[in-house]
Amino acid sequence: MGLVSCFVWHIKEDLYICNAFKKYQIIISMNIEKISKVEIKSLWNRFDLIWNLNPDVNILSGINGSGKSTILDFIACLLTRGILTDDLAELVQSVKITFNNGKCILFEHIIDTIKNIELKAKTDDKYKSLFSNIKKKEGLNYKNIERISANITSSDDLETTLKELHELIEIDAISTFDKEIVEVGKRPDENVRTELDRDIFKLQKQYLDYQLNIGKRAFEIVSTDNGNSKKDVSLIRKTQERFLKIIDSLFEETGKKINRTKNEITFINGDEEITAYQLSSGEKQLLVILLTILVQDNKSSILFMDEPEISLHFDWQKKLIQYILELNPNVQIILATHSPAVVMEGWHNKVSDVRDLIVQDKK
Repeated sequence: MGLVSCFVWHIKEDLYICNAFKKYQIIISMNIEKISKVEIKSLWNRFDLIWNLNPDVNILSGINGSGKSTILDFIACLLTRGILTDDLAELVQSVKITFNNGKCILFEHIIDTIKNIELKAKTDDKYKSLFSNIKKKEGLNYKNIERISANITSSDDLETTLKELHELIEIDAISTFDKEIVEVGKRPDENVRTELDRDIFKLQKQYLDYQLNIGKRAFEIVSTDNGNSKKDVSLIRKTQERFLKIIDSLFEETGKKINRTKNEITFINGDEEITAYQLSSGEKQLLVILLTILVQDNKSSILFMDEPEISLHFDWQKKLIQYILELNPNVQIILATHSPAVVMEGWHNKVSDVRDLIVQDKK
């Protein structure tokens, strides 16, 4: 069963372009936790690739231009939007994501004649949906169409929506670039001047919610008074305390420590209190990564990072994966990197080179 994103209809008399975005659905079983395999066909009209993923750490390596970032974009975009953006769709014939329970999402960029689509619609549900959408388009005589270009997401079961996927799995994609926000109207606060500042602004709110949630759980435990309440409350707050200690240790060289007297994250530097917006780009990036993981609150999660080593100190790169897993052992990490430091602490067996994923080169 196919969900149509957009069409570019090639009509005999002229080229007619119509964006027909509709509310899509992607099909995920409610017990999905991890991605197990990604299959890509005709990347740049040349490469077919298969990537078998680990449930915990997945590191994609390769030279510049090998497709590392593009592959991550395919996966993250399909999971968060249910469809590829037009610029990504033009790069590929299909992308299939398979989950640990065997369920999958299949995206296809279809270019075909209307006659073939009508013929395939008799036996294939996704083509049936596509052909139905073509016929329903007002003001268009489909019999005048010679060829069609369409983006379709399909699966075996169309009952689980993208919203339900996000209720099941936290999906986070972290940018490594600290671009300035030029338009003042797009700044949610006067302190927010860059993309990383905006991430920090959002995460500060999520951090307050996180503290309220663990406070509520601690109160419920104390209220039951089962004799182990002190130990149980300590376990609830263990991850937050670990986060604070990790940040303090990483920022120790510059003399900064998290201010534990505030509900929002600020820092003490000597006798001065500074905000998270006053940190360096590297410090902001590290804070964004680790705070993103903390507020996941141990939920089953997928984290995408493209070249996280940018702006990060060499020693921080070495500890990054370890610290992420300490803060949330239920996260699946999918990252692309050039840096050998990221894999130095025992992650070499989690590395896949893009060249090794290629199963067919159509050159």
